[in-house]
Amino acid sequence: MNKSENDTQILNDTTRPLNIFHRSIQIISRFANCICRRRSKLQHTDSSLEKLTPKDKDKKSSEHWVFDPQESFYYYWSSIVSIAVLYNTVTLIGRSAFLLLQERLLIVWLICDYLCDICYILDTLIQTRKGYLEQGLIVHDLVKLRKHYIQNPTFILDILSLLPTDFLYFIPKFYLLPSLRFNRLFRLYRFAEFSDKVETQTNHPNIFRLVSLLTTILILIHWNACFYFIISRWIGYSTDSWVYNMTAPTGTTLTTQYIYCFFWSTLVLTNIGEVPPPESDIEILFVTADFLMGVIVFATIVGNVGSIIASMNTTRADFRQKVDQVKSYMEFRKVGAELERRVITWFDYLWLQKQVTNEDDILESLPEKLRVEIAIHIHLAALRRVPIFSEAQSGLLVELVTRLKLQIFSPGDYVCKKGDIGKEMYIIKRGRLSVVSDDGTKVFVTLEEGSVFGEISILNIPGSKSGNRRTANIRSVGYSDLFCLTKQDLWEVVAEYPSARDTLLERGKAHLRKDNLLDEDAAQTAQQDQEALPDKVAEIQENIDKIETRIARIMGEYKANMNALGQRLQIIEHLAEEKHGVLIDDKHNQQNTLDLINIGTNDNNT
Repeated sequence: MNKSENDTQILNDTTRPLNIFHRSIQIISRFANCICRRRSKLQHTDSSLEKLTPKDKDKKSSEHWVFDPQESFYYYWSSIVSIAVLYNTVTLIGRSAFLLLQERLLIVWLICDYLCDICYILDTLIQTRKGYLEQGLIVHDLVKLRKHYIQNPTFILDILSLLPTDFLYFIPKFYLLPSLRFNRLFRLYRFAEFSDKVETQTNHPNIFRLVSLLTTILILIHWNACFYFIISRWIGYSTDSWVYNMTAPTGTTLTTQYIYCFFWSTLVLTNIGEVPPPESDIEILFVTADFLMGVIVFATIVGNVGSIIASMNTTRADFRQKVDQVKSYMEFRKVGAELERRVITWFDYLWLQKQVTNEDDILESLPEKLRVEIAIHIHLAALRRVPIFSEAQSGLLVELVTRLKLQIFSPGDYVCKKGDIGKEMYIIKRGRLSVVSDDGTKVFVTLEEGSVFGEISILNIPGSKSGNRRTANIRSVGYSDLFCLTKQDLWEVVAEYPSARDTLLERGKAHLRKDNLLDEDAAQTAQQDQEALPDKVAEIQENIDKIETRIARIMGEYKANMNALGQRLQIIEHLAEEKHGVLIDDKHNQQNTLDLINIGTNDNNT
């Protein structure tokens, strides 16, 4: 009876993993059936819609299911695939080495394994519809996309990673061996692709590189620890001092096994050593390979960490170099201590605010179109808040935003003083400015972020009582960042938009009338002069045409007279030869004769 119970217990222990496996398959099958039923409903709905829509719309709708690698969906999907790849990379070798880990969480592993397989299958389908650039445009032709994917070397890796090696579980010798799923690691390239994409898109690439390097090192140590435990099991636990000691008090626990193997692997790969020496040939070969790999790992760590730190400090080193140059210059020129303190404080502000003053140099590598779009994104909203530009043409505003320049003012700096010639208008990006009295003791009003001033003085409005002079003293309270638009840039742009120029002037006049700063008579006179200007220009052009006509006529008469004189000269020479035998062959005498004739002609013309 006891023997029968023992056989029954052994049979139950043997069949329990198989039952668990079948139960997991049933759960996944039910999940797949739900998806299929849901999909059939959607297909039925789509088939009913096909009767109402043309076939060409179906073709266009299929093109919408092309995935752009630069869009957010593909980015987030790549993160999910990367998690699945990382799961297989870490757990497959761990479950193959530590049998207790495989046995205790068998159901969890099976569910996670097949969820990752579903993820792999979906990723393969997405890859067949992943767009690629052809002459700068995303290809949407499904035939081209499939052909491009099949010709890509990653297609072979994806197929290898989907081979159903799990069917070997039904062979008793390979029953539920995690090592049969090692082909899932062929999709490791997807994790590398996602890492590159994150490094490109993140705002902290150096930190991500450091985390990525640390993750790679931990995975290498983890794999090496698992190989050490596998070799120890193959040689025999506790057979010598090098292999894992299973006879220790806590040596049979999973936690102790993994922690010791990870510790041993870390010591070997970092070339610290201090581990028991190998005794057998296989142990010596394994340790030798570990030492060689440890040299590579150590060199990689030093090189990559040094590169990351150097990259992180490049900006700071360049900034410190500029500060040192300015300090050396001030010391050489004997600049006062107070002014030197203000300069150093200004540099500190730039560093704390991560501020840049050479925006044009930074954006120089970008094409013109992207630079304009960045300028529009930064400045357009602020420029529309300016009253005179609130209803301006979009083309005019786009031209103006590219002309805005950043200026930084220190505490107590005067942006402008009353009576100064107005050559710029300002938009406050950050900070506060005060409108103060002439002596600077009284504050009339404080300008906050987004405020605009100086726009009237750069318009050169005829009849303005203040001319183009500043009408107030404006002083920076703290550090202030202002965007500046010069008069020259404004009028260069406005010259291409005549109607916008008239609108700006009218809005400026309305602003001056509101403050009683417009001389209507002078403005009217200037307007009349402006209206009469085309007639004056036309009159001048007419006079110029008349003068050109007279000059042309005089030149024609001059040429005719010269030709007649030349003919007379030839006659005189011929007569002289016949009557007196004088040969005028000397070129010098001939030139003198021509000069005399020219002098006579000039006297006659005069």
